[in-house]
Amino acid sequence: MLVLLLVALGCEREPEVPDSPRLILIGIDGASPRIVEPLLAEGRLPNLAKIAASGVYGRLRSEMPIYSPRIWNTIATGKTPAKHGIISFFFKGEDEKHHLYASTDRRTPALWSIADDAGFRVGVVNLWNTYPLENVDGVMVSDHVLAKELEARRKMTGVDDEAEVGAVIHPDEWATRLDGMVQGNATPLPGFPSPFAADRVLPHWAPRDEFQRRFDEDGALARMAQEISTVEAPDVMMVLLTGIDRICHHIWGVVEPPELYPPALVPTDEERAGGLAALHEYYEYTDALIGALIEDFGPDDLVMVVSDHGFEAAKGLYTLTGGHDTQNAVDGVIFAAGRGIVPGVEPGEVSVYDVAPTLLAWLGLPVARDMDGRVASFLHVEEVASIETYDTIVPEFLNASEVPSGVEGDIVDQLKALGYVGPE
Repeated sequence: MLVLLLVALGCEREPEVPDSPRLILIGIDGASPRIVEPLLAEGRLPNLAKIAASGVYGRLRSEMPIYSPRIWNTIATGKTPAKHGIISFFFKGEDEKHHLYASTDRRTPALWSIADDAGFRVGVVNLWNTYPLENVDGVMVSDHVLAKELEARRKMTGVDDEAEVGAVIHPDEWATRLDGMVQGNATPLPGFPSPFAADRVLPHWAPRDEFQRRFDEDGALARMAQEISTVEAPDVMMVLLTGIDRICHHIWGVVEPPELYPPALVPTDEERAGGLAALHEYYEYTDALIGALIEDFGPDDLVMVVSDHGFEAAKGLYTLTGGHDTQNAVDGVIFAAGRGIVPGVEPGEVSVYDVAPTLLAWLGLPVARDMDGRVASFLHVEEVASIETYDTIVPEFLNASEVPSGVEGDIVDQLKALGYVGPE
């Protein structure tokens, strides 16, 4: 049984108990149980195995259609896309042009807003639709932070006055502190070898430079979150690593039978073996980053790792071989350990709607009756209070959504490369 195997894989070293319980939610966009479960069984994901051994592991049910901002906002709010308002990547404005959704388009407060309003200190790194930034007690790093190096932002927007470009890190002193990590692709794992080095064999269509960028960016995001967690010790820490999703869109074909693809997207035997090795090593890299992020969290803290969906064969669009268009890819993963979670219990059915209510209950906050999820059965708390809604909370934004971050063009280019938007 997988649970028993994970107990055996658990690390013997017990972490130090912190002064007061804290919560960390780590998102790993696109992590598929089809890869996670075999690697766990082989002992290749020791940090995730440790979480499962001291808590629970299960599949996290997503909802169609699977667009990352749509699902991650459901995870952050516990509500349907119709309620939270982020239904895709773009919306058509009154000017008949397509615009990226902004944080100001979210119709209901996210977890960090609720926690901040309740008096908790928060740390947020790279969660979807966090530009413009909110004025929270803690540190917030927008999902626009790594679209391009910050020093190029004015050039990209075509403005000369820095004041015309909105902040992507709050507060200002943390912007200065984290800027070097953005520029230098800092990582908590400087010695971890890249699966995409020039001497590695990959499928002939694979964009090696793009893969390396994702490797560097996930390392930088983890390092920023680690710095915030260590220095500020926020009560609620949230970080999203997106590399697995971006890479799987291109390289997933090494997992699937070749007859599902046109000839141009069928790898040679050597390419298949090399690509599969690289994909597995990227999961191992992500697991190692998770280990660095949770190093200072103890048994009374809550550690939760979730993915928003899995992957399946795509239909050969451009150089893409992986997608998440049907129920075959609807399951992500969930790992959770900490106070109130009995090791080895069956997690039961858990959906993306249940993450926010579960985290609120663990924090001792009421669960809103207008949320569409429930507290997961694996969390045992004495009493779960309820409240009608949290929609009375009005987040304070640092600037209006009309103020550019300076990297919108690069975000659109990335979405085009992943097949989410046409050349228009």
